[in-house]
Amino acid sequence: MRKFNYLCSFIVVLSVSLFIVTLGQNIVMRTSGTYLYHFNETRVVSEIYTEYTNSQMADEISGFINSWRPEEFQIYEDTGYDLEGIFDKKDSQNMMALKHFMDMSFVVCVVCLIISASIYSYFLKHDHKLVLRNRLKFTALITLALVGGEAFVLYTDVGFKWFKAFVGLDTLAKDSALNIIMGNGFVPLTATFLIVYSLIALAVVSYITWVFTKPPRIFY
Repeated sequence: MRKFNYLCSFIVVLSVSLFIVTLGQNIVMRTSGTYLYHFNETRVVSEIYTEYTNSQMADEISGFINSWRPEEFQIYEDTGYDLEGIFDKKDSQNMMALKHFMDMSFVVCVVCLIISASIYSYFLKHDHKLVLRNRLKFTALITLALVGGEAFVLYTDVGFKWFKAFVGLDTLAKDSALNIIMGNGFVPLTATFLIVYSLIALAVVSYITWVFTKPPRIFY
């Protein structure tokens, strides 16, 4: 039983850390607010000569990331004669690759949440609160290391080059619609949001753990 508890205590550190990081990724990439903030700050949507507003474009992109098994990424505009796609084939391929990565991130997030909740429930039920509290500092360290790794990948040219190869992103032409609206400071902005959301999630998890594992008071 001691070996099982030790294994669970090791797993929960990893699962909670991965849950926090992947939760931040999915909040940033699946909500329209991230894209809308970027579009409002840079006004890049107007540069691709579309009738879509910043809000509409943000909703379309986040809707694609949240969609179920799309065949392609494309946003169509009514020209009066026909529906014309705004993005080219390489744009679509890149967004499909990004969506695949985000889908995997979402699966990891859900699995880690289930594992973490199960282990927390087990330890609390068997009155091993001290184990959870002691492991919290290791969870924080690993989470901060993972967030630091994300920052390196998204803030540096070397890191982002590796990320593009890992996800399967191609280099886009300078005049491609996707490069115009997503290539002008969007990646550093994403990194900033990821750090902020991950730190908030870490603080929430730490607070919840602290509340549920605090020792009973003897004197009031």
